[in-house]
Amino acid sequence: MSNKPHWRILVVDDESAIRDLLLHLLKREGHLVQGCENGKQALELLGVIPELPQIIILDLNMPVLDGWQFRVAQAKDPRLAAIPVIVITSAQTAEADIQSAKAAAFIVKPIQTNTLLKTLKTHVRKD
Repeated sequence: MSNKPHWRILVVDDESAIRDLLLHLLKREGHLVQGCENGKQALELLGVIPELPQIIILDLNMPVLDGWQFRVAQAKDPRLAAIPVIVITSAQTAEADIQSAKAAAFIVKPIQTNTLLKTLKTHVRKD
């Protein structure tokens, strides 16, 4: 049996190629992972799942309900507010994005596997 931690992770990204890649990678690492294609879908899922994720990986630029709108809704919900968020974003807007989204961390696209795993380990909510 592995000594590696297994975390509950929610990936929210409208680009199916990125979302699917992250889901595959994180499942391969042994984590319990779910994916959503926008903030609205993520909020709906978070409202019904019995165990909340320990961390959320969030794209900011999405249709329907973007990452900033998701973060506002998340902050207003006491059940969701404590879940750390890692923003995935482009290098050109990274610094401004992390401050405006009030995220725990950000990862610049294209996503490097080692960077993602280290960032998760640093910021995941241990419960």
